[in-house]
Amino acid sequence: MSDKLTIAVDAQIAALVPRFLANRAADAGKIRAALADGEFEAVRVAGHGMKGSGGGYGFPEISRLGAAIEEGARQRDAAAIYALVASLEAYLARIEIKPGAEQGAPGNG
Repeated sequence: MSDKLTIAVDAQIAALVPRFLANRAADAGKIRAALADGEFEAVRVAGHGMKGSGGGYGFPEISRLGAAIEEGARQRDAAAIYALVASLEAYLARIEIKPGAEQGAPGNG
């Protein structure tokens, strides 16, 4: 059984998704570096960005993790943030993109 998580994305944004996901992986590294420097505001900003953008690209889990990272930064809870970043990295590693139908196409409600 595959560990992969296949996610269908709107055909209109499918070309943008690989870069979006690569940027989230880069965010994980930036968050780790910011934590090492005690820069909780930078962590909060990164989490806030993920919270706002994940759903728009079809990845509500990224939004959920971003919100939790943002809250962890507010609480200055480095251990929780490290665990959330590990969850983000594991999630990103499992994703396989499947282009979906265009919005408004017949059969899409």
